[in-house]
Formats: sequence, C-alpha cells, structure tokens
Amino acid sequence: MSKHVIVALILMVLFVIVLLLTGGKVDIQFLAWTIDNVRLSFAMLGSMVVGIIIGILLK
Repeated sequence: MSKHVIVALILMVLFVIVLLLTGGKVDIQFLAWTIDNVRLSFAMLGSMVVGIIIGILLK
C-alpha cells in the first residue's frame, strides 16, 4: 500500500471514532425533501460516504 492510502485509512478511522462519540439529532433538508430527527452521527457518516464517492469519481 502506498503512503497516501495508509494516511487516508487512518483519517477514516479517526472520523469513525468521532462519529461514535457524537450525539444529538439533526434535520436534513435536500431540495424539496426534509428528513426529521436523524442522528447526527448518521448524517456525518453520510457526508463522509458522499465525499469518498466524489473523491473516487474525481480520481
């Protein structure tokens, strides 16, 4: 594995640890839809997944 891949994996692990320690609820508004009372950790996990997908597509 290259150095960049190892750093990326370490950053993802740290982000997951932050997700486990985060509490609270949030409302997600997307265009005309609103999703109410979503756990903040799931919303942040979703943002991480979207970022990974965008990164893969840009590569």
